[in-house]
Amino acid sequence: MSENGTPKKPTPRQRRAIAALLATGDKNDAAEQAGVSRRTLYRWMHQDEFRAELVQAETAALDELSRQLVRLAALAVETLERAMANAETDGQRIRAADIVLSRLLQLRELVSIETRLAALERTMK
Repeated sequence: MSENGTPKKPTPRQRRAIAALLATGDKNDAAEQAGVSRRTLYRWMHQDEFRAELVQAETAALDELSRQLVRLAALAVETLERAMANAETDGQRIRAADIVLSRLLQLRELVSIETRLAALERTMK
């Protein structure tokens, strides 16, 4: 935090380091890519403001990835549907059906957890 209590914004070097961390997943490679020393990056990693910006950037990256996966979901389901219809053996059809049902159950469980969590959060407020 700055002296007036507002969070400090990351510097351009820190923004480059955050982007490099997301791109490489490795602190040493990220430091080199961002043009900072390993020691500097490790020091930043212990600063609350830097870690908060990194988490925010990771969340944004995951949100974008989720949107891309949602876009691909219809194609994936169509692919499984074709595999089930055109499979040459019962084993292949059973495997495709198992994939569809397993993912459906996982999705249902996640939606249920999200609903229950939202209800708990409303109760806590």
